[in-house]
Amino acid sequence: MRVLHLFDYAARRRNDYRRRSLALLGHLRAQGVQTVQLTAAPPNGQPDVEAGTAHAQPGQDQPGWHFYRTAPPWGPGGRIGALGTLAWRLRQLTRLTRPDLIHVHMPTRHALAALPVARLVRIPLVVDAQRRAADGANAGAAGAAERWALRRADALAAGSAEQRALLRAQGLRGGRIAVIPQAPDLDPVPVPAHVRVPAGLEGAPLIVYSGRLRREDGLELLLTVMPALRRRFPTLRLLVLGGGAREDEVLERVRAPGLRGHVAVTGAMACRRAADLLPRADIAVFPALPGPHALLPSRHLLNAIAQGCTIVASDIARHRDLLVHGHSGVLFGAGSAVCLLDALVRLLGEPWRGHALGRAAAEFVASQRSWEATAARYRRLYDSVLAGASRRR
Repeated sequence: MRVLHLFDYAARRRNDYRRRSLALLGHLRAQGVQTVQLTAAPPNGQPDVEAGTAHAQPGQDQPGWHFYRTAPPWGPGGRIGALGTLAWRLRQLTRLTRPDLIHVHMPTRHALAALPVARLVRIPLVVDAQRRAADGANAGAAGAAERWALRRADALAAGSAEQRALLRAQGLRGGRIAVIPQAPDLDPVPVPAHVRVPAGLEGAPLIVYSGRLRREDGLELLLTVMPALRRRFPTLRLLVLGGGAREDEVLERVRAPGLRGHVAVTGAMACRRAADLLPRADIAVFPALPGPHALLPSRHLLNAIAQGCTIVASDIARHRDLLVHGHSGVLFGAGSAVCLLDALVRLLGEPWRGHALGRAAAEFVASQRSWEATAARYRRLYDSVLAGASRRR
């Protein structure tokens, strides 16, 4: 089986997207799938550069990985011109490599370029729909065109059962949607307990929030309970690993009495860089609020679980898919400051419980959410799609 993988241009740079892409490709090859890699054209004004190959660990930038390139579109064609150029390049590559199947990775709009090529050469098309959010997220003509292409793909990959249900509600064919959960950026290895306390903070409990600063991600809820927590644990510190549009607002918020001097905000960080700091905390908190945005677990949470962190998370579906309350983490009533405060007080008062929770969480990720398991799920999807295409012939 030979699969042509279409990636965003970001796969040519040294970043989390590339590391995840190579991790998946490496395990697919180990399971007998031949892979061909194509990247879209760089965004306007960005130079066409190749990622370095300094690392040689599985799933990292490695020698021997070749990505075919797509040239920038001719003239000021905008998105339509870029999709046309990508379709032309895909047609070239299908002639050259003769794949059995085309797999479109993020972003899903590239399905608009891949669909006509797949139909022309009569091979199946699989599309990752893992970042399509709630109704209205892709409004307008561009969103309608994208949904049109997704309806005609041979199969879609959703990141969770909730997202699959949403895709079905949007009119996409339910029988063709496979749930393929995300894998962490890091190898699932619990971090030894002795590295959890940063130098100079022995005896000072440390809580970490990692993620975006959007209201729906629940940071405000965590800041609300901090003054009450500090009355019980006066040396408590909170480290916020995140940044973005609301960063100035959050910085102003943490200057309030009860928070000043006890909350630090790092600014925007790559998932991989934030993951280096997560195991240093006594507790990693993920207080996302319920709602249509809560379809997929954050990559920060996946990385925290993979490293055996002690986790407190809101009781929403995407968190229940990863954590069992009292066994591999602590779940609290989503949106409830009282429940969050109670969960944090209990864990901070009984720190020995956290190590057992973290070990159980890391064991789950190692067995169920590794890149090997993700590749196996894709391999089964490819087999199913190819078998269906063969029967139709």
